[in-house]
Amino acid sequence: MDGTIANARRNGVSDFIFTLGYVPTWASTKPADPCGSIQWPGSCDAPDMIAFDDFMTHVVQRYCGVVQYYETWNEPNLKDFWNGTDTQLLSIAIDVYRIAKDPANCGCTDGTCFPGGGINPNKVLLPSISSINDANLSWLDPYLAATGATYPFADVASFHGYAYTQPEDIVQGVAQLKKVLERHGLTQVELWDTETSWGATNSDDQEQEASWLMRFHIAQTVSGVSRFVWYAYDNCVSGTLWGAACGQASDSWQGLRQPGEAYANLQGWLVGTTLTHCDQFEDGLWACELQRPGGYEGWILWDCTGTSHSVHLPNNLQFSDYRDWRNNLKILPGEITVDQMPVIVEN
Repeated sequence: MDGTIANARRNGVSDFIFTLGYVPTWASTKPADPCGSIQWPGSCDAPDMIAFDDFMTHVVQRYCGVVQYYETWNEPNLKDFWNGTDTQLLSIAIDVYRIAKDPANCGCTDGTCFPGGGINPNKVLLPSISSINDANLSWLDPYLAATGATYPFADVASFHGYAYTQPEDIVQGVAQLKKVLERHGLTQVELWDTETSWGATNSDDQEQEASWLMRFHIAQTVSGVSRFVWYAYDNCVSGTLWGAACGQASDSWQGLRQPGEAYANLQGWLVGTTLTHCDQFEDGLWACELQRPGGYEGWILWDCTGTSHSVHLPNNLQFSDYRDWRNNLKILPGEITVDQMPVIVEN
């Protein structure tokens, strides 16, 4: 972990989320449990809490001022990752919250952080479900209810947003999740998607992957998801943004892939702007309004049906140019052809 963090920091990474999970066999309360597809027995069961608390305390103290976010557990709705009870998972959540947020383990004063050093900067995330669906929400609801009217052991409501073929469908999914969070006093906390991509990289159609990535980010932004961690840029199996895709004999790509290029371009479109709202039209057109200080206004346009059509842009909006998904700046005609690849028109 020291090496991973050092390498990341050399490359400009300043935020780290530490996700709990995978109990070692020696610390498991059920060391003979096969735990499905996981590589070692007992990893999906509750840990010995004395060992767990000792480990957690050492992690928080060692990475004080470096790791600021602690995710309570990885996808506990799946038996591969959690085969314990809600009560056992709640015990973990209580201890993670207490240890991570204890100033004796990490405090900061004037930018210097060390155990006992001042104000504790850490935040704790919910245990993240693997995707938003009825079954997983039915798991999450009673878990959160175990503490009464309000779940007090999370500063951030987190989830994983897998299983969407159409990226725009995440809007409805987040709305469903928010209803569950509201019932347990979590409406005021930030909402993060800490692991998602289109899933398995099994197609040579990088442009389609770029389209999916851009549309999924925009749809989550307008839904109120304030942070989204892509999984995973250098993983050749899932959500591949760099290098060759595993198992594809025809895919010998080297370096940044087209969806990786789209990721960087979309960052330039969104960071520093306010995405005020999106309109969805019956013909499949999506239009999302962006604003920046100084009078900037832009609209991101795309089609979600796999077809293309011409869009007339009203003169009163005073748009002057547009950028294609590769961020090439072009003079704006009176009508623009819109397809699955998002474009942004600007004043």
